[in-house]
Amino acid sequence: MKLLLALVLSSPFWGLGHPLWETDDARYAEVPREMVELGDWLTPRLDYFEYVEKPPLIYWLPALSYKLFGVSEAAARLPNALLALAGLLGVWWLGSWLFSPSAGRWGAILLGTCFQYFLLGRLLTPDMALSVFLLWASAAALRCLKRPEDARWAGPLAWVCMALAFLSKGLIAVLLPGLWLVLLLAFFPDLRRGLQGLLLNWGVPAFILIVGAWFAAMERRHPGFFHFFVVEQHFQRYLTPKYSRPGPWYYFFGVNAAGTLPWMPLFWAGAALPFIRWREPGEASASRRQLALWVAAVFGFFSASSSKLPTYILPLFAHQALLAGDLLARLSEEEGALRKWLRGCSLPLAAVFALAALAGPLLAPRLAPLPLPPAALWAASAFAMLQALALASLPLRAPLKAAFLACAANALALAAAHGASPLLSAKALALDIAARFSPGDRIYCYDKYLHGIAFYVRRPVDVVNWVGELHYAKRDPKYAGRFGDDDTLRTLDPGRTNFVVLDAKLFEHLKTLRPPGSLRRAAPYGSWILVEI
Repeated sequence: MKLLLALVLSSPFWGLGHPLWETDDARYAEVPREMVELGDWLTPRLDYFEYVEKPPLIYWLPALSYKLFGVSEAAARLPNALLALAGLLGVWWLGSWLFSPSAGRWGAILLGTCFQYFLLGRLLTPDMALSVFLLWASAAALRCLKRPEDARWAGPLAWVCMALAFLSKGLIAVLLPGLWLVLLLAFFPDLRRGLQGLLLNWGVPAFILIVGAWFAAMERRHPGFFHFFVVEQHFQRYLTPKYSRPGPWYYFFGVNAAGTLPWMPLFWAGAALPFIRWREPGEASASRRQLALWVAAVFGFFSASSSKLPTYILPLFAHQALLAGDLLARLSEEEGALRKWLRGCSLPLAAVFALAALAGPLLAPRLAPLPLPPAALWAASAFAMLQALALASLPLRAPLKAAFLACAANALALAAAHGASPLLSAKALALDIAARFSPGDRIYCYDKYLHGIAFYVRRPVDVVNWVGELHYAKRDPKYAGRFGDDDTLRTLDPGRTNFVVLDAKLFEHLKTLRPPGSLRRAAPYGSWILVEI
């Protein structure tokens, strides 16, 4: 068990130095790099455009890491890895006092080895910071409600963590805990005795001061920011299809099933049983229902949204893992029906992954749109086989074996991704530009923006026929010269080198925009082409 815990707690730090992946990973590494370069820690910038779509904490932490350790991929990801570790420790702590030390340990192990948490522990997105701060906020709030004598420290801790969650991703840091609190007070009236300690403490003014100071500073520098951030980035994103991230109502069932592998049957059972056994007596049973309400509230909230991405439901993984860990810790007490459920789900899934492991190396080269590196292909095949073995171990009551197999599977997934870096990262392309760039040259991205170029080249990249997440900057006349269309490429200055990056499928179209012989060099990089004009 000690070796397993050491592996799980160290896993967020595995392979932090791999090339930045498109899109979020590279974006959230570049914004803090520009903060450090320009010395402006209030207004985030992406590719030297003002980029105020997200709050600043997710930029401040990597920027501080850059100041301490220099600019690198590992320095960019280090704060995210530390947050992932804090999430594992939070589950361990919460489970230890809610249920038992064994439940806390298993909750941390299951969370650290489930595929999505492992992956997002080393890829930069706002969702890891949001999830970890919300975990600690909800844990402290629950401590305050269930043990009012601890409200002196638990109440302020809940509010400070909510403030940090707000500075990580915005209003969702208040909406999710608020929704959960309403459900708790409605279904568990006895918790109302701790409400005063939760609401009346110095954490409330601290929250208002922290969040209000940031809003005031941003509104002063960027008039209209409050409307843009609150109305456009929150309400319009949630209520309308404006941001083109649709998904059916069942979207997150698939995300959760894949993201919780190889523990999916256990995670789903842990979250469902408290509802099935709603009237079961006992304090531990009540705690399970309270955690299950968090899982249901987060899942339902994002399922109702008009904008869906796989990372959005990460805030429910910790609570779901703890429910699964508690279930695993007392699995011997459960009746045969639960064991039949685990066997009925795990073994067919294991068979599917085993088949994928055997057939993948044969079928993938034929089905993939681009040639796959053999090492990455075989690592992915081994990952699938280890997932199959881990799934098969669950009904055999061999959770330690399954957890070690899950660790090994995740390590192989990381190796496979590293092998596929030419397909996932713009680093090689960007370093090619950096080696050939001279003062006065220009860089353009056509129809799609590769966020890693600015990070590696340390130069602005103009965009042609693309706006994407830069629509705030697009409104500002001072950036008009950096947004272009086909005419921009037709009229490029021949007295300098113009580097144009585009999807390989658009290369023939680019030829129609330029005179014959003006394309001096075209270098393929995965699905992209770097053209010198």
